[in-house]
Amino acid sequence: MGALWNRLTAAIITGLLVLIALGGWLTTQARDDVRAAAHAQSALAAANALAALIDADLLAAAPDASLQATVSAFADSLSAEGTHGAASRLVDIERRVVITPGAARALTREEKPLYDRGVQLRSNALTNAEEARAARPVREVAATASSGSALSPITRSGAVIGYAEVTLTPAPPPPPTWLGHAVLLLSVAGALALGVLLWRPSRAAWQTGLLSLLVVAALASLLWARGPASIARSEDRAVAQSAELVASASRLAGVQTAFTDRFGAPTALLTTTGTVPAELGRSLIATGLLALALTAFVGFGAAGAMGRAFSQHRTAYLFLVPALIGMVLLSIFPFLYGVGLSFTDTTLFNQDKNFAERFVGLANYQDVLIDFDLYEGEAGSRVLDYTNFYWTLFMTVVWTISNVAIGVGLGLALAMLLNIKGLRGVGIYRTLLILPWALPNYITALTWKGIFHPQFGAANEVIQAFGGDPVRWFDSVWPSFFTGLATNGWLSFPFMMVVCLGALQAVDEDMYEAARLDGAGPWSRFRHITWPSLQSTLMPAVVVSVVWTFNMFNVIYLVSAGQPGGATEILVTRAYKLAFEDYRYGYAAAYSVVIFALLLVYGWMQVQQGLKQEAKR
Repeated sequence: MGALWNRLTAAIITGLLVLIALGGWLTTQARDDVRAAAHAQSALAAANALAALIDADLLAAAPDASLQATVSAFADSLSAEGTHGAASRLVDIERRVVITPGAARALTREEKPLYDRGVQLRSNALTNAEEARAARPVREVAATASSGSALSPITRSGAVIGYAEVTLTPAPPPPPTWLGHAVLLLSVAGALALGVLLWRPSRAAWQTGLLSLLVVAALASLLWARGPASIARSEDRAVAQSAELVASASRLAGVQTAFTDRFGAPTALLTTTGTVPAELGRSLIATGLLALALTAFVGFGAAGAMGRAFSQHRTAYLFLVPALIGMVLLSIFPFLYGVGLSFTDTTLFNQDKNFAERFVGLANYQDVLIDFDLYEGEAGSRVLDYTNFYWTLFMTVVWTISNVAIGVGLGLALAMLLNIKGLRGVGIYRTLLILPWALPNYITALTWKGIFHPQFGAANEVIQAFGGDPVRWFDSVWPSFFTGLATNGWLSFPFMMVVCLGALQAVDEDMYEAARLDGAGPWSRFRHITWPSLQSTLMPAVVVSVVWTFNMFNVIYLVSAGQPGGATEILVTRAYKLAFEDYRYGYAAAYSVVIFALLLVYGWMQVQQGLKQEAKR
């Protein structure tokens, strides 16, 4: 009974720690996000109101002392009416003058960032105007008020001539309540208790796992049900405070504040839409699933088994710790991060948002795998869509099969020639034939790219020497594919040659002698002696070669670059371009996970095939 109770308690504490620590952090972050959004809108409203109060005509005509008095009076009145302290500044970028704080003066060298901000605002306004004229969606970027400061441009005839800046001091966060301290103490006590229970693992029935899962599931459901509601109340308070300050700024300026972002695009007033609680709800669901997974890990005995194994082999595990740390930091964590990124719509423009806002579920995988239309264009002029996943997959499979076939075939043939007894200069031949593998492959790739240059390449020089016409290698699909095939074939045959040569030299010569005495010819000896002897050595090399060739980024990227129009891309180069040329990080991560899944299935099939062959022997 004691063992049953120990495991049940450890499992429930594990789930509780995840729910308390991660759930509490998520709710705190959501509350801070709400307060930051309200504060950013308050600062933007104040800046827009001040810019409306100091319009272009006033900025150009009024004396600097009058402008300074107006700006200072606006900040003082805003501070008196609201709960925030306010400071304001007016910058005339045409005259390169800062109006306030202090007396109006020319910008100094140290104040160059103030001028640069105005230039950036001018560029943003021009960009927005051009996009509006081109009937494209207006770019929307949230106001930058992370430090409580917001800018609003002052324009004349579409050109920015200055800007108003308002800095608000945020209201202090509420002090921690007794509940917060209690949660902290409970987390520490739970962690200590969990450590004691896991250090002395004990066996118990599997029912403890199921019972602990039910308890933690109930607590996770309670957290998911109550967490968003508490943040919704915080959102209501923050929005109400922001609306009050917006009204005050509009009244002081004598105009209705118009909300625009830093590109001059209109934005809406912050309202209680419930978006933050919805995002928090999705995050809390993920938290609950993580808590359930760790609870099952402890409740069903896996944690106890790990504890016993570590106790029995402590020294061996301590020696493995440095390597494990390296693998976790350099391999496992980036892989898990990429998998998580694949469930978001992360791009260059929204990567500053939190995970919940970017979460799109399986949408990226749906876009990758369900697009079966290989053609684009009108019905009468349909052409192949070379960016389609299945076309790229087809080219990758063709690329892999043809390269492995060339590498194995040429490597085996050369190995058999080098294995001839009494061959003179065999050491020289081996050295020369292994050189393509010894050279850095990017140097080889660039060399072969020069060989296939349409105008100056050696390949066309040879073709013309025999009376042929020069080939524009990268203008058609299959000639461009051939350039990569020739390059990678040159790089891959030495590896297979070395592997096959080592296996051939291990074959017993007595078997060949016996076969000759029985009248077996060269083909029969190869079929019944050489090939069976090579299979056990060649199969792992082929598996490695398939994985290498499937992900052979350098050759495709450096030689053909996927020309023409991406037709000769393979999956790994397509994923790279999606991430670092199109900046679709989430979609590229999903693309990469699909590549990993394909190679995982291939590896599993090869392992099963190898086990069957071993069983037959």
